[in-house]
Amino acid sequence: MGVNIAINTDGLAKLAETICYGTGLTAHGKKKIADAESYATIQKAKTEAEVEILKLKGEDEVADYVLARQTKKLNNAKAVVDKATKHFVEGEKVSNEPVSQDWTNRLFSIIEDISDDTLQELWGQILAGEVKKPKSYSLRTLDLLKNITTEEANVFINACRFHFQEKFLCTEKFALPFDDRLVLGEIGLINEEDLTNTINILPNNKAAATLGKKSALVLNNPNDFNMDIPISIVKLSKAGYELLNLVQKPDNKEFINNLVSFFKTKGVGKITLNDIIEYNENGTFRYLTNGKEF
Repeated sequence: MGVNIAINTDGLAKLAETICYGTGLTAHGKKKIADAESYATIQKAKTEAEVEILKLKGEDEVADYVLARQTKKLNNAKAVVDKATKHFVEGEKVSNEPVSQDWTNRLFSIIEDISDDTLQELWGQILAGEVKKPKSYSLRTLDLLKNITTEEANVFINACRFHFQEKFLCTEKFALPFDDRLVLGEIGLINEEDLTNTINILPNNKAAATLGKKSALVLNNPNDFNMDIPISIVKLSKAGYELLNLVQKPDNKEFINNLVSFFKTKGVGKITLNDIIEYNENGTFRYLTNGKEF
């Protein structure tokens, strides 16, 4: 039977409600995140009941195993929820669209087996991001990420410094290392096909190449003819792009400097790094004109 649920748009409250609804509990009105402890209470009670039944059957060794395993699962889930809370500020307003219960169920079935701190942080960000904007991370992305190791996650995080032109990573010789590219292809975070992005700059005009959604390199053509500059790239997969949006970007200053040098060798004149002030879903953007000149 379906029910109408009024979702709170306070970030922390909605997180608590999401956990409650997703685990079959009931939440009413504005909730503090502490209410999410209801999940832990219910899971603990289920485990204790199962253990008692096993002990009554004389299966003490199995009971001890079940208790240890379920306690570990519970602690893992609680750790991810705790990390998710750190990505909200008190009173932060978020989408009032509810998170799919199927999505929440899938998430909890995964995070119960995640014990590595780095991966718990990643899943905490995923949970927080989905609460803030539902449909940000697909079920397919969750299933792909559940098999990623800490080492593979770190490869992807480091690769994010080469983010170029919205959904791509730069693969020029000064950018994404070949070995890292192989890893990302194997785990499904990039498409393995070699691509070329050609930047066209009209005579005595300029063009912009984005470095994520916050900055862009503005390239000036000082010539009386068109400039077509090809640059090697690889496309992020759907999961890779969804994950890119939550990863804390590593320092990309060296990449930017190398990119500037690359464009200079192609005959580009003045190059500036400009802050993007508006980025739209269709890829269009506006940037400040007083950028840093190289």
